[in-house]
Amino acid sequence: NCGAIRQNYLYCRIKETIIKQQWLFVVALICTFSASAQMVTGENVAVTQTESGKVRGYVHNSVYTYKGIPYAEAKRFESPQKPKPWNGVRSSLTNENCMVLNVWTPGINDGKKRPVLFWIHGGGFTAGSSQELPSYDGENLAKRGDVVVVSINHRLNILGYLDLSAYGDKYKQSANLSIIDMVAALQWVKDKIANFGGDAGNVTIFGQSGGGAKVN
Repeated sequence: NCGAIRQNYLYCRIKETIIKQQWLFVVALICTFSASAQMVTGENVAVTQTESGKVRGYVHNSVYTYKGIPYAEAKRFESPQKPKPWNGVRSSLTNENCMVLNVWTPGINDGKKRPVLFWIHGGGFTAGSSQELPSYDGENLAKRGDVVVVSINHRLNILGYLDLSAYGDKYKQSANLSIIDMVAALQWVKDKIANFGGDAGNVTIFGQSGGGAKVN
């Protein structure tokens, strides 16, 4: 009996040691990942120029990230116009305005002209946004493909498709505003993506679900 008790005791101690080693390994992995995935921000970090003014993003895993850059603005049910210029540097981290876009790029001001992937989110023409799911983040795609990834928000549902043309000339395009918003975003890419390391002459449009249908 004493021999059996001693054997069980040794077994428990060995098992406890193995579990501790496993946990130490997991903690080490987490620490290593955290150290390699630090976000770099600062007054002069990831600053580049657009037609409306300078924008500032951040760097994560060596990818420059900009969120919520306005590509247009509009009154309700009216056609989009170029955004008003701003002074200083605009922080491009998040934004609740509808007509904004996000950019992920491996580099700026490095002389490269990378292919541009212009992505449209799903939602069946009625709902959704470019930020609603973690899988919509373009960092990994930009890094692995050495490409510039652009995702956009645009007007949807009645704000993007309600036909109010009978109520005046200013509403004559109201039934197609969602599509016109996307055209305005593509025009922004054409005019400004070079400042984000992209090639305006090499743009691929793609999307998911309703976004894929809008490509056609």
